[in-house]
Amino acid sequence: MNNLKQEAAKAALQLLKPDQLIGLGVGSTIAYFIELIASSISFKSSLKFTSPSLETKTLLQENGLICVDNSILTTLDYYFDSCDQVDIHLNAFKSGGGVHTGEKIMANMAQQFILLVDGSKMVEKLNTKYPLCVEIIPEAWLSVRENLKSSYFTTISDIVLRKSEQKSGPLLSERGNFLADIYFSKLPDIFDLNKQIKLIIGVVEHSLFYQLCSACLLATEDGVTHLFANNLGESDTDKIVTQ
Repeated sequence: MNNLKQEAAKAALQLLKPDQLIGLGVGSTIAYFIELIASSISFKSSLKFTSPSLETKTLLQENGLICVDNSILTTLDYYFDSCDQVDIHLNAFKSGGGVHTGEKIMANMAQQFILLVDGSKMVEKLNTKYPLCVEIIPEAWLSVRENLKSSYFTTISDIVLRKSEQKSGPLLSERGNFLADIYFSKLPDIFDLNKQIKLIIGVVEHSLFYQLCSACLLATEDGVTHLFANNLGESDTDKIVTQ
């Protein structure tokens, strides 16, 4: 699968033009994309990059690319990222990294938010293979947990606070908040899920990216397909980018 991820990253190179401002997420696909940009783009010195991830910012700096503070930005030409799972309407779960709040900020800034994925990530409908990660203000943790349990008592199988592997206690987000994984026995309607969890006081954001993605570069053994989200929240296959 790593080779397919690399093919998706190679296809994304074709979208870059001089003087663009590019947002990048986090993960192995993005790390490879950064290496490609640094090694094969002749106009890389004219590009500026930003990321919600300290890990990605460090990679950008190590590869000699210009990294700017995202807090001073209001718009991006592109935001590229990967995901855990994406459906045929380009809704996605991005739970693993735990930086979904910053990722959503950048996705909203970008003129185009493009996912780079291999075929194993694409499903007809999002399912319960991955948890929904929720960023929670620490002092609201217990009340949010009880609210979630009562609101989704028929579908939640467990709510687990992420623990740090480096120290005792909870794992904190880059904003100093708790991260909790919600495991569903049956996934609720994602339109309602997206809206209702945000209404719980103490919830900062969650890892369901509902109707945020502009397009997806989907790498399979047959090549890389460029899928576009249309105005109905569905996806259209536009072209094969690489074969």
